[in-house]
Amino acid sequence: MKINKNMGVADRWFRSAMGVGLIYLGPLSDVLTSDPMSGALLAVVGVLTVGSAAIGYCPLYHIAGFCTYRSPEMKANSPGEED
Repeated sequence: MKINKNMGVADRWFRSAMGVGLIYLGPLSDVLTSDPMSGALLAVVGVLTVGSAAIGYCPLYHIAGFCTYRSPEMKANSPGEED
């Protein structure tokens, strides 16, 4: 089964940075809130975010019909770019 990418390069970099930040904040969540489960939740969301960035596919984008990915064919045929 092939998963079609729906996330562009900038989107993937942004998600990677946000995911790493959430993973980092997970153990420190006791500073932010008094609920110990919030740290685990932040870490899990961070791991999922980094995972989606790594494979270039976001299920929520798919459901919403949103796509930031530009295939090489689209880049080659875009107007204004001459060789």
